Amino acid sequence: MSGADDRKDDGPVGSGVVFNSCGPNVLFKTYVADRPAPPSGQSWGTEIAFDVTITLAHPVRRVWAVFKDFNRWMSRFGYEWNDGILADNEDGLVYLSNRPAANDQKWRDGLRIKYIVRKVVPERLIYFDSPPAPIEEEDKDGIWTGHNVMSLYEEGGSTKIVIFIEHTWYSETMRIEELRAVAKSTLDSALVFWRDYFIPDLVAAIESSSATASA
Repeated sequence: MSGADDRKDDGPVGSGVVFNSCGPNVLFKTYVADRPAPPSGQSWGTEIAFDVTITLAHPVRRVWAVFKDFNRWMSRFGYEWNDGILADNEDGLVYLSNRPAANDQKWRDGLRIKYIVRKVVPERLIYFDSPPAPIEEEDKDGIWTGHNVMSLYEEGGSTKIVIFIEHTWYSETMRIEELRAVAKSTLDSALVFWRDYFIPDLVAAIESSSATASA
């Protein structure tokens, strides 16, 4: 990724926090960390966190109208939310799928993940999580879970979107090095598709919507 990196290795998450500025209006914060071990003392969990702050020069009302419909800005990458607008499904189940060969990463072709939409506050918050599910890679004996918190707030006429995504992989048979490799691969992919697909398409959709509203 372009931009200045500032790695800190003394944080409480274990392997350090990485900050990366992708232009003046986008800031990424990520980490990979081992999770607590069982009584045997063998490490068995690895967590990643992906945190991005996006600043947009539009009021939150206009940003929300586009942001809440993930299909408007995730579809070019290949993601499809199969139950309409996620933000309109509080307390319900939604499913995320990935069109085979839709992107040059060939990442999780044929994917289908179940999410529970826990809480939606219009123009303020979306929180959804995924129940424990098997690790998708072949020959990997473990499970993963994920939590996603997306908040919006207006400041001086601009809107800040803060997205926090956490995934944790668990296994009683895989070595911790294997879990770290799975976690790191997912994090590296996420950085690419948020930077190169999701964020540019979100910004373009909001700009287009705002231009139409002003016409």
